[in-house]
Amino acid sequence: MKLVSTPLFAALCAAALAAACSSPGVHSGPLSGQAVTVGQDDVSDLIDLDNERVAFGGNDLAVYQVEVVNRTRGALRLEYRARWFDDDGIEVDDATRTWKPIFVSGSSSFPVRSVARNMRAVRCVMEVRSHNPSTY
Repeated sequence: MKLVSTPLFAALCAAALAAACSSPGVHSGPLSGQAVTVGQDDVSDLIDLDNERVAFGGNDLAVYQVEVVNRTRGALRLEYRARWFDDDGIEVDDATRTWKPIFVSGSSSFPVRSVARNMRAVRCVMEVRSHNPSTY
């Protein structure tokens, strides 16, 4: 049996860790989106970020949605916020960019969704973290 070299093993571990902290992302024409876990209390080992969708809504504004899947048996108190960017990667000023609390029951999922505030917004980054009521 051949052993994996140390640098290769380290690279594989780093890739696995990076994959656990974010979704693969989604693209649809000029639109894109990705969900990531953030914060000091890492929740990436407790949840999956699945079934991403991005599309133009009925009002021609971009809509991004991702399912937060609780992999544990216990309920989780989480929060999320959406950050929208234009074609040049400049963050679009968004008055709704506040943390929104959610409650995800054990072994269940909860869809989180954001609608862009204007037509310049084409890329969404959805941030998910452990609930922290002191940062509102």
